[in-house]
Amino acid sequence: MDTGTVYYLVAGVIAIVIVGRLLAFSGKRYLAGANVAPRERESAGSVAMLVSMLFHLVTLGLLALLAAIPFGGDQNQVFLVRIGLLLIMVAVAYAVALRMLTRRKQEEVVSGFDAQVRELRHEREHPNGYAVTNDPSAGMAPQPQAEPTLGEPRPRPRA
Repeated sequence: MDTGTVYYLVAGVIAIVIVGRLLAFSGKRYLAGANVAPRERESAGSVAMLVSMLFHLVTLGLLALLAAIPFGGDQNQVFLVRIGLLLIMVAVAYAVALRMLTRRKQEEVVSGFDAQVRELRHEREHPNGYAVTNDPSAGMAPQPQAEPTLGEPRPRPRA
Protein backbone atom coordinates (compact mmCIF):
# COMPACT_ATOMS: atom_id res chain seq x y z
CA MET A 1 0.00 0.00 0.00
CA ASP A 2 1.45 3.36 -0.99
CA THR A 3 1.57 6.41 1.26
CA GLY A 4 -1.14 8.23 -0.72
CA THR A 5 -3.61 5.44 0.06
CA VAL A 6 -2.64 5.48 3.73
CA TYR A 7 -3.14 9.25 3.91
CA TYR A 8 -6.46 8.85 2.11
CA LEU A 9 -7.64 6.20 4.59
CA VAL A 10 -6.59 8.27 7.61
CA ALA A 11 -8.24 11.44 6.27
CA GLY A 12 -11.37 9.49 5.31
CA VAL A 13 -11.72 7.79 8.71
CA ILE A 14 -11.30 11.13 10.51
CA ALA A 15 -13.90 12.82 8.29
CA ILE A 16 -16.37 9.95 8.66
CA VAL A 17 -16.02 9.80 12.44
CA ILE A 18 -16.52 13.56 12.80
CA VAL A 19 -19.58 13.65 10.54
CA GLY A 20 -21.02 10.52 12.17
CA ARG A 21 -20.64 11.89 15.69
CA LEU A 22 -22.25 15.17 14.62
CA LEU A 23 -25.09 13.17 13.12
CA ALA A 24 -25.61 11.25 16.36
CA PHE A 25 -25.50 14.36 18.54
CA SER A 26 -27.66 16.61 16.39
CA GLY A 27 -30.02 13.74 15.52
CA LYS A 28 -30.69 13.13 19.20
CA ARG A 29 -31.49 16.81 19.76
CA TYR A 30 -33.63 16.90 16.60
CA LEU A 31 -35.70 13.89 17.61
CA ALA A 32 -36.07 15.00 21.24
CA GLY A 33 -37.87 18.24 20.34
CA ALA A 34 -40.05 20.20 22.72
CA ASN A 35 -43.41 18.87 21.47
CA VAL A 36 -42.55 15.18 21.70
CA ALA A 37 -43.96 12.87 24.35
CA PRO A 38 -41.54 11.86 27.13
CA ARG A 39 -41.56 8.22 26.02
CA GLU A 40 -40.40 9.17 22.52
CA ARG A 41 -37.88 11.62 23.96
CA GLU A 42 -36.20 8.75 25.81
CA SER A 43 -35.88 6.68 22.66
CA ALA A 44 -34.54 9.58 20.60
CA GLY A 45 -30.96 8.96 21.69
CA SER A 46 -30.99 5.30 20.76
CA VAL A 47 -32.63 5.98 17.39
CA ALA A 48 -30.06 8.66 16.58
CA MET A 49 -27.25 6.30 17.63
CA LEU A 50 -28.61 3.50 15.41
CA VAL A 51 -28.83 5.83 12.40
CA SER A 52 -25.32 7.11 13.15
CA MET A 53 -23.98 3.55 13.37
CA LEU A 54 -25.53 2.71 10.02
CA PHE A 55 -23.95 5.86 8.58
CA HIS A 56 -20.52 4.86 9.96
CA LEU A 57 -20.70 1.32 8.60
CA VAL A 58 -21.84 2.32 5.12
CA THR A 59 -19.36 5.15 4.69
CA LEU A 60 -16.41 3.19 6.10
CA GLY A 61 -17.24 0.41 3.67
CA LEU A 62 -17.31 2.90 0.80
CA LEU A 63 -13.99 4.31 2.01
CA ALA A 64 -12.40 0.87 1.84
CA LEU A 65 -13.85 0.22 -1.62
CA LEU A 66 -12.55 3.54 -2.93
CA ALA A 67 -9.11 2.75 -1.51
CA ALA A 68 -9.05 -0.51 -3.48
CA ILE A 69 -9.92 1.07 -6.85
CA PRO A 70 -6.79 1.92 -8.84
CA PHE A 71 -6.72 5.40 -10.37
CA GLY A 72 -4.25 6.65 -12.94
CA GLY A 73 -2.12 9.75 -12.46
CA ASP A 74 0.29 11.02 -9.86
CA GLN A 75 -0.27 10.48 -6.14
CA ASN A 76 -1.62 13.97 -5.43
CA GLN A 77 -4.17 13.73 -8.23
CA VAL A 78 -5.31 10.25 -7.13
CA PHE A 79 -5.60 11.48 -3.52
CA LEU A 80 -7.78 14.42 -4.56
CA VAL A 81 -10.02 12.27 -6.76
CA ARG A 82 -10.53 9.75 -3.95
CA ILE A 83 -11.23 12.47 -1.36
CA GLY A 84 -13.67 14.16 -3.74
CA LEU A 85 -15.54 10.91 -4.38
CA LEU A 86 -15.55 10.12 -0.67
CA LEU A 87 -16.99 13.52 0.24
CA ILE A 88 -19.76 13.12 -2.32
CA MET A 89 -20.61 9.65 -0.98
CA VAL A 90 -20.52 10.92 2.63
CA ALA A 91 -22.92 13.72 1.64
CA VAL A 92 -25.31 11.23 0.03
CA ALA A 93 -25.14 8.93 3.06
CA TYR A 94 -25.70 11.92 5.35
CA ALA A 95 -28.76 12.95 3.33
CA VAL A 96 -30.17 9.42 3.60
CA ALA A 97 -29.56 9.43 7.37
CA LEU A 98 -31.28 12.81 7.72
CA ARG A 99 -34.23 11.48 5.75
CA MET A 100 -34.47 8.55 8.17
CA LEU A 101 -34.42 10.92 11.16
CA THR A 102 -37.00 13.20 9.54
CA ARG A 103 -39.33 10.27 8.87
CA ARG A 104 -39.02 9.20 12.50
CA LYS A 105 -39.72 12.76 13.66
CA GLN A 106 -42.83 12.96 11.47
CA GLU A 107 -44.11 9.67 12.87
CA GLU A 108 -43.63 10.98 16.40
CA VAL A 109 -45.43 14.24 15.60
CA VAL A 110 -48.38 12.34 14.13
CA SER A 111 -48.56 9.94 17.07
CA GLY A 112 -48.40 12.89 19.48
CA PHE A 113 -51.23 14.59 17.62
CA ASP A 114 -53.28 11.37 17.73
CA ALA A 115 -52.68 11.12 21.47
CA GLN A 116 -53.87 14.69 21.96
CA VAL A 117 -57.01 14.03 19.93
CA ARG A 118 -57.73 10.87 21.95
CA GLU A 119 -57.20 12.84 25.15
CA LEU A 120 -59.59 15.58 24.02
CA ARG A 121 -62.21 13.01 23.07
CA HIS A 122 -61.79 11.33 26.43
CA GLU A 123 -62.32 14.67 28.20
CA ARG A 124 -65.60 15.15 26.35
CA GLU A 125 -67.02 11.98 27.87
CA HIS A 126 -69.26 12.29 30.88
CA PRO A 127 -68.02 10.64 34.10
CA ASN A 128 -70.62 7.89 33.72
CA GLY A 129 -69.11 6.89 30.35
CA TYR A 130 -71.64 8.49 28.04
CA ALA A 131 -70.49 10.94 25.43
CA VAL A 132 -71.55 14.56 25.83
CA THR A 133 -73.30 15.88 22.74
CA ASN A 134 -75.48 18.78 21.65
CA ASP A 135 -77.98 16.53 19.84
CA PRO A 136 -81.29 16.62 21.84
CA SER A 137 -82.36 13.20 20.63
CA ALA A 138 -79.04 11.51 21.33
CA GLY A 139 -79.88 10.51 24.89
CA MET A 140 -83.28 9.08 24.09
CA ALA A 141 -83.61 5.39 23.66
CA PRO A 142 -85.76 4.25 20.75
CA GLN A 143 -89.29 3.56 21.88
CA PRO A 144 -90.89 0.30 20.81
CA GLN A 145 -93.86 0.68 18.54
CA ALA A 146 -97.16 -0.27 20.10
CA GLU A 147 -98.74 -3.37 18.64
CA PRO A 148 -102.11 -2.68 17.07
CA THR A 149 -105.07 -3.94 19.01
CA LEU A 150 -107.65 -6.24 17.53
CA GLY A 151 -109.52 -4.62 14.67
CA GLU A 152 -106.97 -1.81 13.95
CA PRO A 153 -105.14 -1.94 10.66
CA ARG A 154 -101.38 -2.69 10.81
CA PRO A 155 -99.18 0.18 9.71
CA ARG A 156 -97.38 -0.42 6.46
CA PRO A 157 -93.62 -0.59 6.65
CA ARG A 158 -91.89 2.34 4.99
CA ALA A 159 -89.66 1.53 2.05
